[in-house]
Amino acid sequence: MKLDDIAEVNIGILLNREIKNEGNNPYKIFNLKQYDENEEYETYKLKNNYNTKLTKKGDLLFRMVYPNRLIYVDKNLENLLVSSQMCIIRCNKNKMNPIFLKWYLESDIAKEKMKEDIIGTTIQKISVSSLRKIEVPNISLNIQEKIKDLIILWENEKKVINEMIQYKEILYTTLIYEILENEGEENC
Repeated sequence: MKLDDIAEVNIGILLNREIKNEGNNPYKIFNLKQYDENEEYETYKLKNNYNTKLTKKGDLLFRMVYPNRLIYVDKNLENLLVSSQMCIIRCNKNKMNPIFLKWYLESDIAKEKMKEDIIGTTIQKISVSSLRKIEVPNISLNIQEKIKDLIILWENEKKVINEMIQYKEILYTTLIYEILENEGEENC
């Protein structure tokens, strides 16, 4: 089945045009740089009302410009506006689990399917209409839920492993410096 069969896929707004027309409707604007650096999002007062275009928990934010990127909207990313370089994928939860869909769209299988629809040489992107036509697996919600549990388990394991690597990096670096300092004192 196609992505359009199991989710709404809507492009963000043209921010440059909207920011020029200051109004009374305050909106926080999603920005990848601020997201990556865990910074506060900028607020703009816009003329038009975009309450129907705000992110909701469970949405997926898809960056249409290469390199594509998918972000799961949790409670920290709710009620944000996104620019026209991104789209909001809002799953029909009776048909598709958003965590499973995120995993699938980031998989090599889906990336290969998307490559066929990428346009542009300098700035490569996929159109919303092409994204809507991407084929997704037609599997039961029960199986999707089991796969989602595996995905979450693996993500948690990766987090623990990365924390352990950071800890070991500090530990071994400290030990090596201590050995070097002790060796230097013995040679004096």
